[in-house]
Amino acid sequence: MKLSNSAPIGSDNVLARMAPEMAATFSPAQIQALQVALTPRRHPLNIRLSLPLGITRLYLVVLAGTELRSPDRLRQEAAQHPLWTPVNMLVMAGTTGLGILALLAMVQLTNTDLSRLFNPGAAPAGIPFKADRSSCEASGRTWREGSCLDFGHDPTF
Repeated sequence: MKLSNSAPIGSDNVLARMAPEMAATFSPAQIQALQVALTPRRHPLNIRLSLPLGITRLYLVVLAGTELRSPDRLRQEAAQHPLWTPVNMLVMAGTTGLGILALLAMVQLTNTDLSRLFNPGAAPAGIPFKADRSSCEASGRTWREGSCLDFGHDPTF
Protein backbone atom coordinates (compact mmCIF):
# COMPACT_ATOMS: atom_id res chain seq x y z
CA MET A 1 0.00 0.00 0.00
CA LYS A 2 1.40 3.40 -0.94
CA LEU A 3 0.52 6.91 0.07
CA SER A 4 1.04 9.07 -3.09
CA ASN A 5 4.76 8.85 -3.98
CA SER A 6 5.98 7.92 -0.50
CA ALA A 7 7.45 4.68 0.74
CA PRO A 8 5.16 1.72 1.57
CA ILE A 9 3.05 2.32 4.66
CA GLY A 10 3.99 0.32 7.76
CA SER A 11 4.03 0.99 11.48
CA ASP A 12 7.75 1.92 11.39
CA ASN A 13 7.16 4.40 8.57
CA VAL A 14 4.14 5.95 10.32
CA LEU A 15 6.02 6.28 13.61
CA ALA A 16 8.99 7.86 11.79
CA ARG A 17 6.67 10.53 10.40
CA MET A 18 5.41 11.46 13.89
CA ALA A 19 7.01 13.78 16.34
CA PRO A 20 9.52 11.64 18.32
CA GLU A 21 7.84 12.44 21.65
CA MET A 22 4.48 11.19 20.25
CA ALA A 23 5.97 8.03 18.68
CA ALA A 24 7.63 7.15 22.01
CA THR A 25 4.19 6.93 23.68
CA PHE A 26 3.15 3.84 21.67
CA SER A 27 3.39 0.55 23.55
CA PRO A 28 4.59 -2.63 21.77
CA ALA A 29 0.95 -3.86 21.71
CA GLN A 30 -0.19 -0.60 20.08
CA ILE A 31 2.60 -0.80 17.50
CA GLN A 32 1.57 -4.39 16.68
CA ALA A 33 -2.10 -3.34 16.36
CA LEU A 34 -1.04 -0.47 14.10
CA GLN A 35 0.93 -2.89 11.90
CA VAL A 36 -2.09 -5.22 11.60
CA ALA A 37 -4.34 -2.27 10.71
CA LEU A 38 -1.90 -1.05 8.04
CA THR A 39 -1.36 -4.47 6.41
CA PRO A 40 -3.32 -4.61 3.16
CA ARG A 41 -5.89 -7.40 2.85
CA ARG A 42 -5.37 -10.09 0.27
CA HIS A 43 -8.53 -11.01 -1.64
CA PRO A 44 -8.83 -14.41 -3.36
CA LEU A 45 -10.54 -12.63 -6.29
CA ASN A 46 -8.83 -9.36 -7.18
CA ILE A 47 -9.54 -7.96 -10.66
CA ARG A 48 -8.49 -4.38 -11.43
CA LEU A 49 -9.01 -2.92 -14.89
CA SER A 50 -8.44 0.51 -16.39
CA LEU A 51 -10.75 1.11 -19.35
CA PRO A 52 -9.99 3.79 -21.96
CA LEU A 53 -13.13 5.65 -23.04
CA GLY A 54 -12.26 8.28 -25.60
CA ILE A 55 -10.68 11.22 -23.82
CA THR A 56 -10.99 9.74 -20.32
CA ARG A 57 -10.43 6.46 -18.53
CA LEU A 58 -12.63 4.53 -16.12
CA TYR A 59 -11.47 1.95 -13.63
CA LEU A 60 -13.23 -1.20 -12.53
CA VAL A 61 -12.37 -3.16 -9.39
CA VAL A 62 -13.88 -6.52 -8.46
CA LEU A 63 -12.86 -7.93 -5.08
CA ALA A 64 -14.25 -10.99 -3.36
CA GLY A 65 -13.34 -12.99 -0.30
CA THR A 66 -14.55 -13.97 3.14
CA GLU A 67 -16.60 -11.23 4.82
CA LEU A 68 -14.71 -10.01 7.90
CA ARG A 69 -16.41 -6.64 8.47
CA SER A 70 -18.58 -6.16 11.57
CA PRO A 71 -22.35 -5.63 11.21
CA ASP A 72 -21.91 -2.00 12.34
CA ARG A 73 -19.30 -1.36 9.66
CA LEU A 74 -21.49 -3.07 7.03
CA ARG A 75 -24.42 -0.77 7.94
CA GLN A 76 -22.17 2.29 7.86
CA GLU A 77 -20.73 1.39 4.45
CA ALA A 78 -24.18 0.56 3.05
CA ALA A 79 -25.32 4.05 4.05
CA GLN A 80 -22.22 5.67 2.50
CA HIS A 81 -22.29 3.57 -0.70
CA PRO A 82 -25.87 2.53 -1.57
CA LEU A 83 -26.20 -0.33 -4.05
CA TRP A 84 -29.35 0.80 -5.87
CA THR A 85 -28.17 4.03 -7.48
CA PRO A 86 -29.10 4.88 -11.09
CA VAL A 87 -25.54 4.32 -12.33
CA ASN A 88 -25.23 0.98 -10.50
CA MET A 89 -28.57 -0.17 -11.93
CA LEU A 90 -27.47 0.88 -15.42
CA VAL A 91 -24.21 -1.08 -15.09
CA MET A 92 -26.03 -4.16 -13.72
CA ALA A 93 -28.61 -4.04 -16.54
CA GLY A 94 -25.88 -3.58 -19.14
CA THR A 95 -23.84 -6.46 -17.73
CA THR A 96 -26.90 -8.71 -17.67
CA GLY A 97 -27.75 -7.74 -21.24
CA LEU A 98 -24.22 -8.43 -22.43
CA GLY A 99 -24.28 -11.80 -20.68
CA ILE A 100 -27.53 -12.73 -22.42
CA LEU A 101 -26.14 -11.60 -25.77
CA ALA A 102 -22.99 -13.66 -25.18
CA LEU A 103 -25.11 -16.73 -24.34
CA LEU A 104 -27.22 -16.26 -27.47
CA ALA A 105 -24.10 -15.79 -29.61
CA MET A 106 -22.59 -18.97 -28.15
CA VAL A 107 -25.79 -20.87 -28.87
CA GLN A 108 -25.91 -19.51 -32.42
CA LEU A 109 -22.23 -20.23 -33.13
CA THR A 110 -22.29 -23.75 -31.72
CA ASN A 111 -25.77 -24.70 -32.97
CA THR A 112 -26.71 -25.64 -29.41
CA ASP A 113 -30.36 -26.47 -28.86
CA LEU A 114 -31.64 -24.10 -26.14
CA SER A 115 -34.22 -26.60 -24.93
CA ARG A 116 -31.36 -28.91 -23.93
CA LEU A 117 -29.78 -26.11 -21.88
CA PHE A 118 -32.95 -25.16 -20.03
CA ASN A 119 -34.52 -28.62 -19.80
CA PRO A 120 -31.68 -31.14 -19.59
CA GLY A 121 -34.08 -33.95 -18.65
CA ALA A 122 -35.94 -33.62 -21.94
CA ALA A 123 -35.71 -36.60 -24.25
CA PRO A 124 -35.82 -36.02 -27.99
CA ALA A 125 -38.89 -37.26 -29.81
CA GLY A 126 -38.66 -38.09 -33.50
CA ILE A 127 -41.13 -36.24 -35.72
CA PRO A 128 -41.68 -38.58 -38.68
CA PHE A 129 -43.95 -36.26 -40.68
CA LYS A 130 -41.14 -33.67 -41.04
CA ALA A 131 -38.98 -35.36 -43.65
CA ASP A 132 -36.82 -32.40 -44.71
CA ARG A 133 -34.58 -29.98 -42.84
CA SER A 134 -36.35 -26.76 -43.84
CA SER A 135 -39.83 -27.83 -42.69
CA CYS A 136 -38.35 -29.32 -39.49
CA GLU A 137 -36.46 -26.16 -38.52
CA ALA A 138 -39.37 -23.94 -39.60
CA SER A 139 -41.50 -25.73 -36.98
CA GLY A 140 -38.97 -24.90 -34.23
CA ARG A 141 -37.49 -28.37 -34.02
CA THR A 142 -33.92 -29.62 -34.53
CA TRP A 143 -32.67 -31.41 -37.64
CA ARG A 144 -29.98 -33.90 -36.72
CA GLU A 145 -28.50 -36.78 -38.71
CA GLY A 146 -31.37 -36.93 -41.18
CA SER A 147 -34.14 -36.84 -38.56
CA CYS A 148 -36.38 -34.13 -37.20
CA LEU A 149 -36.21 -34.09 -33.39
CA ASP A 150 -38.31 -32.28 -30.82
CA PHE A 151 -36.52 -31.77 -27.47
CA GLY A 152 -39.51 -30.24 -25.70
CA HIS A 153 -40.90 -33.55 -24.44
CA ASP A 154 -40.64 -34.81 -20.88
CA PRO A 155 -39.05 -38.31 -20.78
CA THR A 156 -41.68 -39.45 -18.25
CA PHE A 157 -44.57 -38.54 -20.59
